[in-house]
Amino acid sequence: MRLSKTIACVTLLTQIVFGQNNTIVIRNLDPVSEEYTFPEIQTAPKTKIGETINTFLQLHYLQHLPGVFKKTPFEKVTYDSPENQGGSYMFYGWTKEDTPPNVLSLTMSTEFSGAYLEGYETHENFDLRTGNYLLVTDIIRSEKHTLLARQVNTMVKKEITAFLSETKKNLAEIDSLSQRELFDRYQAQIELYENCLSDYTEYQLGDFDYYFTKNQLHLLRGRCSSHVNRAVDDLYQFDLPFSYTDLLPLLSNYGKNVLFDTPIKNYNSKQPIGKMFKGKIGNNAVTLVLPNINYDNSLSIIYWYDKYKTPIECLGTFKDNHFYFTEKSADDFSNLIGIIEAEWENGTIKGVWINHKTKKKYPLTLFPY
Repeated sequence: MRLSKTIACVTLLTQIVFGQNNTIVIRNLDPVSEEYTFPEIQTAPKTKIGETINTFLQLHYLQHLPGVFKKTPFEKVTYDSPENQGGSYMFYGWTKEDTPPNVLSLTMSTEFSGAYLEGYETHENFDLRTGNYLLVTDIIRSEKHTLLARQVNTMVKKEITAFLSETKKNLAEIDSLSQRELFDRYQAQIELYENCLSDYTEYQLGDFDYYFTKNQLHLLRGRCSSHVNRAVDDLYQFDLPFSYTDLLPLLSNYGKNVLFDTPIKNYNSKQPIGKMFKGKIGNNAVTLVLPNINYDNSLSIIYWYDKYKTPIECLGTFKDNHFYFTEKSADDFSNLIGIIEAEWENGTIKGVWINHKTKKKYPLTLFPY
């Protein structure tokens, strides 16, 4: 799926009836403007589902908790914001994909301004019965992750190889003097895609972006080009659809349940990632979100004390059901404040928050929200 060059100010209002008589309403986040649009989810009667989804989305894209801003929801991410010197986002709009009833799949059209300006699309997917992230690594059986990733890599390799073959044929048929511009373009494309074949084909399942439509899961393999040579990248992003019926032999019980509504006792993922947690550090009420985990076991979390609602980012690892995170000062990233060590046990995170200076330990207990 490629980013549309037309800026769309989405004023969509959608109502969908899904499992357990819950209703979802999606509208633009207030206060709205012509320049910035962002989806706000409302669910009833289970309001915490919408709360969870909004928390994930606004922390990731807007860098604050829902409702915690001074004047506008976009004040930390707009171009003229003094709080965001390293780069900033602008939101063109958003669209909702037509999906199975248990799935919410949003496409976010954004623009990033850092060393250069570039527009792109991202995809956010949720289980509408819980508000948790819907992870492709959850819906596919773990022993089939490598198989599906290899299928995607093979399909991408085939597409690149076919394009290379045609481009080399075209290059051989043109005159390098009278058609110099086209000649140079073909040469640049050949170099780009030959490098892509050798350096950029062995993705794992967790590396792919993805989104859901009514009958298909779309796995997205990133483009071959960087910003500087994207003008010659005619293939751009690879969008590879797989029908749910064809995926059925690869689906986990949870995947079958969420996509086909097959009976299952507990439709919560057994993984901690993609969830929001509530509990305590010492005597203080806290909330924590754990969006995803990288294949090297590294990840980042964001937590906050419910009294203050100031997001705190921690970096660390999750391996063999053990969490290890470091919390550093926002003003001086090299200044270590605390360490979190905890275990994922029977759906609960239990451990300690350790003050780096005093070494005092505070018990930490968190439950899925």
